[in-house]
Amino acid sequence: MKQLLVIFLIVTVTSELIAAKVKSTETQTGYERSINAVVRNKYFYKTKKIEIGSTAGVMPYDSVVNHYLVGAKATWHFSDHFGWEVADVQFGMPSITADIKGKVTANSLSNVQFSQINLLATSNLIVSPIYGKIRFFGSQVLYFDIYTVLGVGMANTKTIKLSNSDPKESTVRQGMEPAFDFGLGVKIFTSDALALLIDLRDYVTLTEVYSSRKPRSNFSVFAGLSFFLPTF
Repeated sequence: MKQLLVIFLIVTVTSELIAAKVKSTETQTGYERSINAVVRNKYFYKTKKIEIGSTAGVMPYDSVVNHYLVGAKATWHFSDHFGWEVADVQFGMPSITADIKGKVTANSLSNVQFSQINLLATSNLIVSPIYGKIRFFGSQVLYFDIYTVLGVGMANTKTIKLSNSDPKESTVRQGMEPAFDFGLGVKIFTSDALALLIDLRDYVTLTEVYSSRKPRSNFSVFAGLSFFLPTF
């Protein structure tokens, strides 16, 4: 199911990319000309712009818990290459997979513990080293921006215990834990105010399972939309 959702997100974004067409009307800035960093007819300058984004995502490699995420981001761009993602907030919708429940019952297991994520909130530095454009089918031009993120924050996690005897499912602990995240993403500009985004991000949380606290990787795949104010 999670793999199908990832494929759906990729197909949806790809179809939008083929349909997108942006006309370039601005000339290159004097600064970029002076350092020979010229992208001809560059249009989307992000300096001093506010970016508000909404995303939906999934953690595709968690075989125990189905983690689906919806969230929002708010970013202030200092320049074309650097920005501050003031807040990245993701709300989790976790559910235990039928596979692990079946294994607990079939093997008469009495203490299977794992963690799930209810909330993620981080603040990040954004570095955008690559900006470019691609021409599709002659006249269609797609403008894109590739970025990396690195930051820290908090996560609300819950440790669950499964057993073949009553209670079948119980909560061992729940609370806020420190977290940090890093990742890579791409924005495809589709209009003077809107961009599509694909974001690959790993949230590393300090999680307690079997009375031991260890870092846990929570790799996530997101797709979404970003709105820029003021518009380009």
